[in-house]
Amino acid sequence: MKTRILAVFFVCLLSLIAVAATASALPITYERVELDDVLLKQDQVTRLDIEKNQRYDVDVLIEAHEDVDDMEIKVFVSGFEYSATERAEDNKGPVDMDAGEVRKFTFEIEFSDEFDQDGYQLRIISMDRDDDTTVGHYPIKIDVPRHSLKIEDVIFYPQTKVNGGEALMTSVRVENNGEKTQEDVKVRINIPDFELGATTYINEIEAGDEKETEEIYLKMPKCGTDGLHAVEIVVDYGEGHYQVIGRSYVNFAQDSSCIAPAATIVETVDEQGQNNAVAVEEDEPTATSNTSKIRKALEILLLVLVVLLVIIGLVIGFTRLGRNKEEEY
Repeated sequence: MKTRILAVFFVCLLSLIAVAATASALPITYERVELDDVLLKQDQVTRLDIEKNQRYDVDVLIEAHEDVDDMEIKVFVSGFEYSATERAEDNKGPVDMDAGEVRKFTFEIEFSDEFDQDGYQLRIISMDRDDDTTVGHYPIKIDVPRHSLKIEDVIFYPQTKVNGGEALMTSVRVENNGEKTQEDVKVRINIPDFELGATTYINEIEAGDEKETEEIYLKMPKCGTDGLHAVEIVVDYGEGHYQVIGRSYVNFAQDSSCIAPAATIVETVDEQGQNNAVAVEEDEPTATSNTSKIRKALEILLLVLVVLLVIIGLVIGFTRLGRNKEEEY
């Protein structure tokens, strides 16, 4: 007897839970769900060839069986390791739908480089302000490309600024996001503004792994334009059939010997005796030599004038002295 009572109680409890679950669901149906124009089904794994760092449309066709107010719809991919910072998701709403209405909602989600070749769940959650919720689960499997390398990082030494005439050391970290192991990966560094370049190789990068090049040496010129200069990073792989290009910037400061000296002002005297101010650069030896010659000539001329004045004064003095003696005689 007790067993029957417990069985009836258990059946009633399950009924109440089922009624509660039914009551908490929104009166809608996901009639059709497509990811990148591929039909998804809740009871079947859909295999997708996804290109990373690309955005894909998710089309959801919803039918409302009753009037729905203030409904919010969220589409996201669960099972991704870095969902906390790079979740592939999008949302719409709030929206209202009338009973019997069918409407298509288009969402846009992005699969980052960190998605592995693995199985995930595309989930659709529709909810209102009363906590009524309808959830759809669509299993998908992502296939990564056979060949896919990414420039993960570029490290310069010195990091902040490189001076003219010094060495710039560069390391490049390359990540393999494809299916195949890549061998003999060629990495080139170019600074077009200075017509500089260097090349190195990474012997092998396994699928899902990353490798860093040895330090690439570039001798910077002494002189050039101060400031940021573009550094191009070119990675060739797959026997030269594939290529990825990146760009970074290096801060350059030219050598102090390249800085032009300030102009100095030199005064000269022309033939009419007028003073003329002439600006002369210190690094112009010809102009400096001419100025020195002019100065010497002026000094000699001044000395000659002084000597002539002294001689004339002596002559006048002796002449007056002779006249005075004659008058006394």
